[in-house]
Amino acid sequence: MRKTCLFLGLLFLSSTVAVAQGVEFFPLSSVKPGLKGVGKTVFQGTQIETFNVEILGVLEKIGPGQNLILAKLSGDKLDQYGVFAGMSGSPVYIDGKLLGAVSYAFSFATAPIAGITPIGEMVNVFKEHTPTSFKLAQKTMDLSSLYRVDSLGLFRLGSPFAGIDAGSAFPALARFGSLRPIETPLGLAGAAPAAVSPFAGLFNAIGLSPVFGAGAAASDEAKDAPLEAGSTVAVQLVRGDMDVSASGTVTYVNGSQVYAFGHPFLSVGNTDMPMSKAAVLGVIPNLMNSQKISATTVPVGSIKQDRATGILGVKGSDAKLIPVNVNLTTGPGERRSFHYQVVTDSLLSPLLVALTVENSITSVERTIGGQTLQVKCHIALKGHPEVNFENSISDRTGSSGIAGIAAAAPVNFILTSGFDNIDMERVDVDVSASESTREAILEKVWQDETEARPGDEVGITVFMRNSNGDISSAKYPVKIPEGLTPGPLKILIGDGLTLSKTDAQAEGGEFIPRDLNQLIRAINNLKKNDRLYIRLFRDQEEAVLGGEGLAGLPPSILALYSSKKTTGDVQPIKQAVFVEHELPATDAVVSGRKIIQINIKG
Repeated sequence: MRKTCLFLGLLFLSSTVAVAQGVEFFPLSSVKPGLKGVGKTVFQGTQIETFNVEILGVLEKIGPGQNLILAKLSGDKLDQYGVFAGMSGSPVYIDGKLLGAVSYAFSFATAPIAGITPIGEMVNVFKEHTPTSFKLAQKTMDLSSLYRVDSLGLFRLGSPFAGIDAGSAFPALARFGSLRPIETPLGLAGAAPAAVSPFAGLFNAIGLSPVFGAGAAASDEAKDAPLEAGSTVAVQLVRGDMDVSASGTVTYVNGSQVYAFGHPFLSVGNTDMPMSKAAVLGVIPNLMNSQKISATTVPVGSIKQDRATGILGVKGSDAKLIPVNVNLTTGPGERRSFHYQVVTDSLLSPLLVALTVENSITSVERTIGGQTLQVKCHIALKGHPEVNFENSISDRTGSSGIAGIAAAAPVNFILTSGFDNIDMERVDVDVSASESTREAILEKVWQDETEARPGDEVGITVFMRNSNGDISSAKYPVKIPEGLTPGPLKILIGDGLTLSKTDAQAEGGEFIPRDLNQLIRAINNLKKNDRLYIRLFRDQEEAVLGGEGLAGLPPSILALYSSKKTTGDVQPIKQAVFVEHELPATDAVVSGRKIIQINIKG
């Protein structure tokens, strides 16, 4: 009898736990105007509070397989704040059954009217998508675009962010006027406003609302609070000396799976971003859009998917982050180091590297006035050689933003190259700053001789005009290669960027790397824009095979490669380069190009 009672007691306890853990869904087909329910969210700290919900109706087919429930929210705080940023994902229940997530709102609404994403659609979208490995198609890559930035510090890298707006990010919105996904607060701790400013428009366009000063909350109560439906959850994009976290609300927890937001975060599909608990510091009332200010507490897992009806996190899972170390030498010679970790994502990582580098510079250096920044970026890739890229920037405005993008350029190139299994282990950025513009223009070139024999040395004098108008000169001995046949020989003197563009034009601008190592080699061999190069060449046919130059090919081989029967692998070029000298680096951004000619005697 005692055993029977014990068995029945355990059975009752286990069934009670199962009911407590399980949450029944309210079917969309049963939703009718006038139904009343309650919602859950956090207004302060980690305490979950309720608000009232009255169903107005269902907006059907707002997108492929997507519907939206329209409802009026009410309660003392909702009447004060309206539908606020950070409320995305707040669960709504009818008769104790989970209906969905508060996720959409009307711009400039005078009443808290919201759109609710049905919970079934939130859960089912992730059942239909499982992580898969895939390889992007190889594409033509213009290496000169690594230098293509403007004075406002905006991307000119063929970035997926280029030209993005809310309508393209959330295509279902265009049909419903001002009904839009609730904005997601983007907490920025340790961030200089001047560093975020060039990216603010981009953040706003993709539904992120920057909030400064939201740091990590340290209270034990906040750290120990459970992550449950109605809790505030944060998606961390950057950790370390700067914290960048997007916050929303948990809709539903099923074992280790956490469903939140009810609308896309960035709609990047399969992803891997840190997921953390968060505490609410407060809700700031605003006539246009009130917003929740949250602070991250402790990590609890990672976000694995980001799709049309929300995000899916997995508790206990660690996200793979990229360490970014910025070493800055200031104008007075002081050395400062900053350390960050950014998410691994072909879309986000370049943007976040640019942001962290610019933030490091603006935290120490001037943001107004002439400035010269020399940037060296080193990328460690597992199983591959290190990537090394240099760029120098001299400008009177926006130089820190351009420097950030200069550091992000090779990161973007590597991650969007189309090669699979790229494991970016670390990004190290060295920046040397000077509080003045340092630019030098190639004014003219003199040569000691107009004729020479193979093996002779010819003196080349280079005259540079500096930023202050002064002319400086330097003489360099150039050896004529042995075995050179008689005839005219051209000598080109120019800056690295100009020569890189010249080469790209001569080769048709097409570079399709065979593998990642070839791409790394091409980036590492790029010429620098803080020095001059001296190139000896003749106008004669040569070829580029598989992205590599082939000099000195016999005419018969060139004719074979140039035949109509042979296409695709070989790119003919009209210039044969015999030797190239890299002159010493300067402390200025160098520009200019001159060509002289010398006759080679037999």
